[in-house]
Amino acid sequence: MSEPSQKVEALRNKIQKYLSQRNLSYEVRPSGDLWIREGSTVVAIVLSDWNEQTLVSVMAPVALDVKKVTAELTRFLAEKNNDLLFGKFSLNPEDNSIWYTHVLLGDYLDEEELFVAVAQVAITADEYDEQVSKMARGRRWVD
Repeated sequence: MSEPSQKVEALRNKIQKYLSQRNLSYEVRPSGDLWIREGSTVVAIVLSDWNEQTLVSVMAPVALDVKKVTAELTRFLAEKNNDLLFGKFSLNPEDNSIWYTHVLLGDYLDEEELFVAVAQVAITADEYDEQVSKMARGRRWVD
């Protein structure tokens, strides 16, 4: 894993300041990702460089240890991706998981935009995790 750029480090500091100002507890993972526990899920804030800019991926697991990806499941996720205003569902084949993710430009990030994204990702993941994990024969995120 490469070292984060100065822009990513500055963005991480900015986001940590936002979280502290809202008195939200969070965990900094060894990868540098920020994790916020929200109800029955966790929201990860993942920072990265993208060309000359930075990205903020706000994401939550919906199903882990997916055992079966069916046509019914992929159609369901595709239709939900079409209906939902924020974010998208995606299948990570590396660890057989399904995540709900919304991506923001980090260079122009403001506090309100971040917290709307965090709230919407948490709400959506919580709304669909039982149904998706059942369809995928996976499990929900647990502490």
